[in-house]
Amino acid sequence: MLDEKMKYAEILLAELKDGPLSWSHLEKKMIRHCGSHWKFTVLIRWLLEKGYIIKEGAKGSRGSYRLNYNKVTFDESGKISIKIP
Repeated sequence: MLDEKMKYAEILLAELKDGPLSWSHLEKKMIRHCGSHWKFTVLIRWLLEKGYIIKEGAKGSRGSYRLNYNKVTFDESGKISIKIP
């Protein structure tokens, strides 16, 4: 279960590498990988809760999502490094 979640998290975080994206844009890209709206919703909420991504704007708004570079970094080859507390 955790391996699957981390695999999808890596895909989503890589999408955010180039800059903030909206919920709908992320969802369209992620549905191809995870297959369902529910899996995407659970994943993005988990990433927000853990602090790996940050929502720009107020709760309930249509703000974009961006990486929290204090917890997520990329090396020269593009490999993701996640800081686990």
